[in-house]
Amino acid sequence: MCTQTVFAKHGLSSPSERRFIESVKFPWREVSEASAVEKGPGRPPHWEMVFWWTRKPLISARAIIAGCILPEDTSPGGFLKAIGIGGKSKSAHNNPPFYRFEGVRLLDPFAGFGSIPLEAMRMGIEATAVELLPVAYIFLKAVLEYPSKYGKKLVEDVRRWGEWITERLKEDPLIRELYEDDVAVYIGSWEIKCPHCGRWTPLVGNWWLARVKGKEGYARLAWMEPVVEGDKVKIKVVDLNKVLGDGAVKGARVSGLRITACGKEFRVPESNIEARRERGVCLLCHQPIMQIDPQTGKHYTETKNLPEDIKGRLKGYVKFALELYNKGLGYGTSKELPPWVSETPARQRLLVKVKVRQGDLEFEPCTEKDQEKLDLARKEILKMLETNDPDIPKEQIPPYGHKGGGLRFPTEIVESWCEFFNPRQLLTLIKLVKLIREAGKQIEQEKVKEGLSKEEVFNYAEAVTTYLAIVLLRYVDYNSLGTVWNYGGQLPAQVAHTLSMRGIAIMWNWGDVSPFTKMSGTGTMLSNFDKATDKMLPYLTLALSNNVNSSEVLLDDATILSKLDFHKKFDLIVTDPPYYDDVAYAELSDFYYVWLKRALSDVEDGRLMPKFLPEAFFEKVGDNWVEVSTQWEKYALSEVSLNPPRLGPNAKYEDGVKHFQNLLNSSFINMASRLVDDGLLVTYYAHTDPDAWKALLEAGWNAAGFRVTNAFPITTETMQSVVKRGKLSMDTSIIVVWRKGAEGTIEASELYNLMVEESAKRARELMDIGAIGRDLVIGTLAAALAVATKYREIKVMGKIDTKTLIDNYVYPATYLGLAKALAIKAELKEGVKQPDAMFYLLVKSILPGAKKKTLDSTDLRIFSIGTSLDLNMAIKSWKILTGEAEPGARVAKAKAYKLIEPPSDERSKLAEMLEVRGLNPENPQIRCTVDALHTFEYYAATYSREEFRRKIEGLTTTYPSYAEEALTLAKILAKTLPKEDPEWSLCKRIVEYLSPQQKLSFTEEGD
Repeated sequence: MCTQTVFAKHGLSSPSERRFIESVKFPWREVSEASAVEKGPGRPPHWEMVFWWTRKPLISARAIIAGCILPEDTSPGGFLKAIGIGGKSKSAHNNPPFYRFEGVRLLDPFAGFGSIPLEAMRMGIEATAVELLPVAYIFLKAVLEYPSKYGKKLVEDVRRWGEWITERLKEDPLIRELYEDDVAVYIGSWEIKCPHCGRWTPLVGNWWLARVKGKEGYARLAWMEPVVEGDKVKIKVVDLNKVLGDGAVKGARVSGLRITACGKEFRVPESNIEARRERGVCLLCHQPIMQIDPQTGKHYTETKNLPEDIKGRLKGYVKFALELYNKGLGYGTSKELPPWVSETPARQRLLVKVKVRQGDLEFEPCTEKDQEKLDLARKEILKMLETNDPDIPKEQIPPYGHKGGGLRFPTEIVESWCEFFNPRQLLTLIKLVKLIREAGKQIEQEKVKEGLSKEEVFNYAEAVTTYLAIVLLRYVDYNSLGTVWNYGGQLPAQVAHTLSMRGIAIMWNWGDVSPFTKMSGTGTMLSNFDKATDKMLPYLTLALSNNVNSSEVLLDDATILSKLDFHKKFDLIVTDPPYYDDVAYAELSDFYYVWLKRALSDVEDGRLMPKFLPEAFFEKVGDNWVEVSTQWEKYALSEVSLNPPRLGPNAKYEDGVKHFQNLLNSSFINMASRLVDDGLLVTYYAHTDPDAWKALLEAGWNAAGFRVTNAFPITTETMQSVVKRGKLSMDTSIIVVWRKGAEGTIEASELYNLMVEESAKRARELMDIGAIGRDLVIGTLAAALAVATKYREIKVMGKIDTKTLIDNYVYPATYLGLAKALAIKAELKEGVKQPDAMFYLLVKSILPGAKKKTLDSTDLRIFSIGTSLDLNMAIKSWKILTGEAEPGARVAKAKAYKLIEPPSDERSKLAEMLEVRGLNPENPQIRCTVDALHTFEYYAATYSREEFRRKIEGLTTTYPSYAEEALTLAKILAKTLPKEDPEWSLCKRIVEYLSPQQKLSFTEEGD
């Protein structure tokens, strides 16, 4: 084997050999560290092409693929060098791999954005990438197929035709009238006609324009203020950098909405809209805007004593007003307004325009003239609606999109995709679609003159036009009513894109982005073309410049794989299968689909007709092509995902689980049929919920007959950050390695003992190389799973199911194995056995050195299952854990639990800890092993050796089993905790106080 030569050739290692990825020596920690770089400034350039919800780090894919092919005895150091880790670039994906594998076939049936097949192709492997959804299929074409096929000439042609489109758009007299040359973004919101005073009031989600920190202090502070003039609300901009100067802003103190600088105090106005409570406040009369009866138009601020029939009809006034706005514009299928409505009670309001000057932002209030530009665009859109222009995306959004299951659509407000855009945004996007379509035709004409064949002309025009369309998609993402002005981001502030949330919502403080300017962090059309031609395409064409193998991208269903050659088999299948509660890709990516379909299709007789990539947008029925309206209507039920609303209005969660499991099973059975007998299947799995793991094992082991040979985490955080945060949960994918060949039968009790033995052995190996956190847990779990999944049937008075296997045997065996490994490390023959003692030991040992050890609810559940700990008892009665709010994403805040442990070895601090736990140190009522341990630690910090022994004797007489277990626990902690942990010195003192000459009868020999 050669790991230094660029063109080292490898076929598969001998089929009878274990592969490098199955070895404990596989350097997954180094791969994790390199993967973390790709989540920061080292992101692959083509990831900026367009937003997609999940993209696996390229270096992780490269390492996994190569590890699947190389033999078990591969040198870890040579391997890391050969895949590019430790090379010239700190971003390892930029370093070309030294390995080149010939005669190897790889399949990725859930290819997503293509990280896995891309890295396979870079190493000379014949890759097949499959995707169910047309949007992902087109992205795969752009990432994998076109750069490999056409190379550098794509870069120049995309740049040239991008400039052509931009210039033609600038020449459009209407578009020219809609935008000012020096304005990058118009920040807008909604105005509502107040149901109390009848005047128009803006609803503003946040009045901040910039609250951006620099290296020291603040770099920019600016905000809006409402100013009432007669019956109107005008906007005033307060830019503190201009008022006080940059130096004063740098030293400013900001607390919520209050700013103190230069001895002066400033206040940013409070938001006057609370969407979740369906409550607004009028800025003119200051009355609350609450509920409306759509039948009568009567507004209510108090609903408690209303008749039930009226209560049942009520809607939030703000939402209802926005719904009427869309009906009044004629977007929806139902255009009739209630008879009591004389004027639509909602409209869009431009608040502030943002200009970019020498890399900084200037804010100016919008004027009536700016507002008139929206009205001008609105009139043009109404004309298009009257003529049924096919380029207006009137396709329906999923009507079940507000019912959970990973979906979040404002179905009470909007019906169709065009309603996510204001008139100017919509008109500009439609004009760009028409220009991209025209560019595609002109590219064909140009290539015909160059003498290419008809097929060559069409295929090349398809490739260039596809990139032009994808550039448009990024602009769409940054230019809708679902964007939000991100006042506190990087300098300067910027527009946060539509899909930055898990769902798609109508936002307050949205950004209306000019296509003609460039702005850092915001996807303007010009910026997008620059990214595509300066970074994204050059990276892909260089990465695939040496690829000579034919690879293919297929639009197909992973549960069927009907478009693959029936006899075609693969040496490797590496994939990222859908998770238990994954993103609802079919529905959410329709946001892209409706625009892609138009940009890549032709128009005849007022209808969209097939042009480029017709298989993505049309179905062949007989001799005719029939348009596919949306992905959610055609593909949602085929997508492997847990979304019960897809199954109908009466579907229950259990129905969704069953549907998901059936599809996941089918996909694994299909993969088994396509894998050569000695091939490897490797799955990424980023879900930590125990039920999700059961679903994976049910599909891979029980349904498809695979067995696990290894598992390890690939994280995108460094080990140092894990220790610092003191958390088990990270941004992690669990890599599971499978082989065919589960066979035979075993009794569950015998299996349990085997799993404990193998788990303890693997845990010791992992501890010896410094594994901590989830690395240690998952690596140990892999050993248990490898034993369990060897067998086709596991029996306890009959075959047991996957849930029983995981809950009653795999998790407990894993955690007992961990506990045994820790006891061996402490040179003890026996470890702890009580659930609370095992739980405490494992949390302390798995997160060593962290000042605060925190578990999220999912990890806590796994730990409690594995140690048989009664969580209710541990939290409420014993108070081993305390709950706390976990700061995190805006969308959802998880509940976290902190371990109660000695904060220091000071007597007073230990007494406070015991008080928190409900223990009186002078007369403790011991309820569990951890009570005894903490009491012993208090004694060790308080009393002399002789008094300590006397106290221990007393507790031992009263609570013999708890005392014995606590002393064993102390011995293990004294040998395994880092010296920085206060509990290490306390446990060490306990052991020293019980010196060999004075040992109690139940202490271990050899300590």
